Amino acid sequence: MNIDSLLDLRKVVHVSSEGGGETPANISRLSGDDTFFLHPEGALDAAPGSMIKISDGQDSVLARVVENTQDGIRMCIECYASPGNERRQDVRIYDKIYFSARFICNAKDKPGALAPAVEKIRSNRLIIDSFLKGKYGYPGVDEMPYTRESPHNQALWEINRKLDLLIHMYLAEDFKDLMSSSQRDVNISASGIRFITHNTFEVGDLLEVSLILPMVPLLFLRLVGDVIRLKKVTSYETQRYAVALRFLQMDAETKDDIIKYLFRRQRELLRKRQD
Repeated sequence: MNIDSLLDLRKVVHVSSEGGGETPANISRLSGDDTFFLHPEGALDAAPGSMIKISDGQDSVLARVVENTQDGIRMCIECYASPGNERRQDVRIYDKIYFSARFICNAKDKPGALAPAVEKIRSNRLIIDSFLKGKYGYPGVDEMPYTRESPHNQALWEINRKLDLLIHMYLAEDFKDLMSSSQRDVNISASGIRFITHNTFEVGDLLEVSLILPMVPLLFLRLVGDVIRLKKVTSYETQRYAVALRFLQMDAETKDDIIKYLFRRQRELLRKRQD
């Protein structure tokens, strides 16, 4: 994810090193998905391999120092988030996924619109579940997806999700539309998602989102959420907005599926960095 999709680069950002030093800085020469050059105005401990926190006063990202050059400090955004002491549902990662957001209503109409929107999604989910779960549910469902899994239980989970996917492919038109679109940069956790859009929303707006998570098999989800934060992030002529959406009334199974994706994807991204 490009840093101009995460921070507002129209103004000076502030950077701090692992040693605690802080200074204003500018950013230039964005290249690829996550590489850019940093130009600190003051002294900064920026040894290759060290981590730098970059903030626009509202949001912040962590970036790794690749090398110091005459053109500035070449940096690379770290696209994974270490859970540390965070709760599992608070673990966040940056990723590219198939994603769409549809406006449902504004804040004043949300009390009457939320329940029908959630019920519609649950009804569609029940149709899918009826093909798979029968009377007794998924085998091994009691085992939490982010704990140590037996090979047998993991195989059952993957078989069930493959069946989910096949049924969605045949029954859900929005799945086909989503797969024919372009992937989008997002920052996602089990409690919400942050995405970039040209559309204007307002804080409190209720949205329905559809997303396909890059797992094996692919995981197709529909969720409802409300906008909790909105800001301009463009540093170019095109106007764009970063929208922070909080998921509402998510069922436990969907949350477990997202957590499974977060931890799997986190390990994959970390291995790529190390390689």
